[in-house]
Amino acid sequence: MKDHTTFINHIRPRSIPSRALSVFYTFCLGGLSFLAFLVLGITGLLLMFHYQLGESTSFGSILTISSVIPYGGVIRNLHYWAGQLMVVTVNLHMLRVVWTHSYKPPKQLNWLVGIALLMLVLFLDFTGYLLIGSQESGAAATVAVNILGLIPGIGAGLAQSIFGEPSALSGSTLVVYVWHCVVLPMILLLLQLYHFWRIRRDGGVRPL
Repeated sequence: MKDHTTFINHIRPRSIPSRALSVFYTFCLGGLSFLAFLVLGITGLLLMFHYQLGESTSFGSILTISSVIPYGGVIRNLHYWAGQLMVVTVNLHMLRVVWTHSYKPPKQLNWLVGIALLMLVLFLDFTGYLLIGSQESGAAATVAVNILGLIPGIGAGLAQSIFGEPSALSGSTLVVYVWHCVVLPMILLLLQLYHFWRIRRDGGVRPL
């Protein structure tokens, strides 16, 4: 096995580019995005203990969490703002990659992975908004279902698979809940780990 493929040398490479040592090169945007993801996972797990899915219960349970459950408001606000922070930092991270031309070979594959991560983060944020279960969430879900329904042939089935059957009064459905709490976080975690590995494999940035 070649030395550069060993685990130890992956964590502690013998040399790295000097510019990678400057915080102003990356602004730690990738690390901030992953930190926000961890906060989302922890706070989301805590919220699951009191969140009640359902057209007539979702919004009420959110109000209960925010005003009745001890520290529930703090946990929900942390979850909300971590989600918004992740959306912002991932977008800024993509802009930084374009600005520094970090998408060029041999990093073009990781650039595509980053685009996929951006799309998943935006979808995760949207499904979280639907789970609030408010009338606004129902309207947003209805618009999304109608847009997907315009796709010839597969539109209706695709909308059913992604959103279920949201009502105009609530966007919270079991399908959206599974996407938001299980499927998307697992895909995001695996892709982020691969993304980090590819960064080091392709010659960037600093050692741990």
